[in-house]
Amino acid sequence: MVVRFRRFLILGTFAALLSCDQTEKESKSFQDFPFTEDHWRVENEDETTGEIDTLLYKGKLALKLGPNQKAYLKNKNYKNFVLEFYCNGLSAPGFGFRLKDKQNFEYLYLRLGLSEKKDALQYLPIYNGSLPWQLYNYPKYEGQAEFPREEVATLPQGLRQELVDGKASDTLRSFLKNKRFSFSEAAEVITGDDVNYIFDPEEMKVLLFVEVNNKITFLDSRTWIHVKVEVKGDMAVFYIEDMERSAFVVEHLKRDPIAGGISLVSDAFGVYFSNVSIAELKETKEEVYQEKPSTNYVTEWKVSKMFAKDSLKFAFQLDSVIQNKNKFKTIHTDEDGLLNISRFYDDMTKTIVLSCNLESDVNREVKLEFDYADHLVLFLNSEIVFDKGMNFKPPADKGMEGRVFVNDESVMLDLKQGANRLDFMLSADNRQKFNWGIIARLADTDGLKFN
Repeated sequence: MVVRFRRFLILGTFAALLSCDQTEKESKSFQDFPFTEDHWRVENEDETTGEIDTLLYKGKLALKLGPNQKAYLKNKNYKNFVLEFYCNGLSAPGFGFRLKDKQNFEYLYLRLGLSEKKDALQYLPIYNGSLPWQLYNYPKYEGQAEFPREEVATLPQGLRQELVDGKASDTLRSFLKNKRFSFSEAAEVITGDDVNYIFDPEEMKVLLFVEVNNKITFLDSRTWIHVKVEVKGDMAVFYIEDMERSAFVVEHLKRDPIAGGISLVSDAFGVYFSNVSIAELKETKEEVYQEKPSTNYVTEWKVSKMFAKDSLKFAFQLDSVIQNKNKFKTIHTDEDGLLNISRFYDDMTKTIVLSCNLESDVNREVKLEFDYADHLVLFLNSEIVFDKGMNFKPPADKGMEGRVFVNDESVMLDLKQGANRLDFMLSADNRQKFNWGIIARLADTDGLKFN
């Protein structure tokens, strides 16, 4: 079965691999961690122990991680540190830091198919194993980076007609084989507005092709990428290739700033890692980053226990849940108004009700702006005013790639004078088991109190 990807392959400009100055490394007391059983434990996707597979790959002694494997650094915990390594992959290599355990840590991964794009780097706080990439978005939690690529061949003018969507022709495969890049008969040519490539699902090989000055050039999507991260307090600074100029800064890491472990994370196609070194930084008194959101954001919610949603009788379920209001607990959003439910609950097959009271001094209409993942039914005083879901593939009008931004959705709330109850019946992303959250604000809060 041929796997298709939207914006999958690596774009970018060929760059020489840079290494950090040795004097700087010595001054920061960097420690190297060779890929041996003394230092690392490899874990398979099913959490069984894997073998440490080392080899010489493209000029570097590397650890080869198979699809969805992870490597954990043994018996080392860091709070403030500098981490450097090289990685080589096809899709989304990453690393975890400040690991509390395998399900709770800080995480950054590289979207190799989005070189030079504003969301090429993704930071996520991982709670209960959830990967909430739709919730934490640019510009705070995603960054721009350019990943290197290597030119391997230029297509003769007489073969241009071979680059059409569908099965790669024997002629095209023969040409690439002569350039020392062989593809099986399962290889397919895929073209698009932003990216064109040939992909072999059997051998997990990819070549990007681009046209510049009427010449078509093939680019190898597996190149070594130099990565560095400096973590101090609640801030992280990420470097890609250029070790002197940061590519992405996260001013406020979402998890508590405590010492934790380090992990290397593969993707669905396998990743090579090399030259891992870490320097521990001294504890210093840092100013804690504080952000005060607009008072228009709903930042406090009463949340129910989890339950299995009845797709036909969910309105009756709301009445039953509300009757047990004494079992609700109070939770608070992040500073920017975002509420990641996986911070509090770990079963991504379930549904919860989030409730907020709106007290109005007069009868009025007020605009509620909001967004959600993955399915939301919105009630005002037990009446449904919104019912929509992404169901893995976001609808066409759901903003960019289903990302959660507060101005993606809106409804007018017809408030009566006095108390009004706003209920969000929010179901998790059951298929991917990644995203479960909301963000909401009122356009005008004059004459309103909400809690």
